[in-house]
Amino acid sequence: MAYYIGQALGIIVTIGAILTMQIKNRKPMLIVSAVVNVLSALNILLLDKFSSGVIICLVAVLQIIDSLWHETKNTEVSLAEKIIFFVLYVAGGIFGFEKGIDILSIIAAVLYMLAMFQKKEQHIRLFLLGNMATWTVYHTVLGSTAVFAQIAGIISSLIALYRYRKSK
Repeated sequence: MAYYIGQALGIIVTIGAILTMQIKNRKPMLIVSAVVNVLSALNILLLDKFSSGVIICLVAVLQIIDSLWHETKNTEVSLAEKIIFFVLYVAGGIFGFEKGIDILSIIAAVLYMLAMFQKKEQHIRLFLLGNMATWTVYHTVLGSTAVFAQIAGIISSLIALYRYRKSK
């Protein structure tokens, strides 16, 4: 039963990934991304077990909350916060590391971290492209329907990059 619930969550994550990339403004983009990360963590947990992917998705939610807090206060993320999140992502990845494929979740986490530090939506989308490509391989190996979220997210991100480009 957990397997089927996990696969259903992967489909919901797919819809969320498409929505995230098509949102024009940063704040709602981050809020939807936080929900998608929680659902992704549940998806991995139900299909695999408590692994680096789960930890990294949950750290991503913390980073999104931090980014939203800075957006509300109109302040910049400090170097100390950047270092803390880098350490949390890598440590979380190492803590849950069991298989060689888990290295991909760490790489994806660092790309995600870099995306969340961007102020411009287009820069966020570019870093997320690398993040989603890495998660695509991870979810393919895991056999999760969340792979469709990553593929849809890549396509959606490319469309959004084109759609919201600045004409010269």
